[in-house]
Amino acid sequence: MKLYLIVLLCLFFNYAFSQNSGSLSGTVVDQDNKPLEKATVSILMQQDSAVLSYSLSNGKGEFNFVKLPANKKLILYISHINSNNHHQDIVLAVEEKKQLDTIKLGGKLLDEVVISVAPPVRMNKDTLEYNTDFFKTRPNANAEELLKQLPGLQINMDGTIYYQGKEVSQVKVNGKDFFATDLRIATRNLDASLIKTVQVYRDKGESKKIVEDEEKLPITINLKFKKDFLKASFGKLYGSAGTRDRYEAGGLFNTFRDTLQVSLSVLVIISIGKVSTIMNLINMVDWEDPKIMGLTILADEIIMEKQMI
Repeated sequence: MKLYLIVLLCLFFNYAFSQNSGSLSGTVVDQDNKPLEKATVSILMQQDSAVLSYSLSNGKGEFNFVKLPANKKLILYISHINSNNHHQDIVLAVEEKKQLDTIKLGGKLLDEVVISVAPPVRMNKDTLEYNTDFFKTRPNANAEELLKQLPGLQINMDGTIYYQGKEVSQVKVNGKDFFATDLRIATRNLDASLIKTVQVYRDKGESKKIVEDEEKLPITINLKFKKDFLKASFGKLYGSAGTRDRYEAGGLFNTFRDTLQVSLSVLVIISIGKVSTIMNLINMVDWEDPKIMGLTILADEIIMEKQMI
């Protein structure tokens, strides 16, 4: 009976939402009136610039959005690496299917200097880029919480990341390996406030050969820091207590200096009267010194029995 009621409620809310939504479609062309493929089209809430959805225009320059909120002030934001950005205000009526006039993006001149805010989502050649200024997180949120807000990415409970249904194999920081043995060390320990841009791309490695089927390439996420943190030392400490005299504490310390990156992750789990476990993970990278080009040290777990007196 409970399951039946839950299904009924889900159907009701889905129906109610569909009755208070609309759709939007259009076509993007370049300055020569040719269809513009892979233009990034984003829908934002005008109130707080939160990104509702994004899409890439197809080979005909077409895009389409469904189930957008009706009677809300929205912003349509279109960008392309070879063209100037376009944005316009949109308000949809209930169940409206709005077809926009053809949108023409002007080309960028070679000597033109354009000062503008980076779009919320854009394709930069083969790399999808998210501008984190448009994705708000709570204070002290970690990178994983930021990634959960990015359309197109899915984060499972165990920290596994998926992009368009395929598992992400690596997370880098500023284009460099960061604890390559476990991507969760980056996503669950780095603060979201450090990150300026999140990049998602299919990693070809150092090979410049043309790949016939790029769908088979591994997917990498790169976290680009804000300029203030490119040459800085920072970290975080945390602690918690549970039942049965169980405590946990840990921290992450990072320092970035030109080509040198040193990161230290420490986790301490203590159960009074039983077992105390300490785990240290050190990652040190110097991209100019071949002796420590990529050194990762995982200390063995130290287990100590403490007898109660």
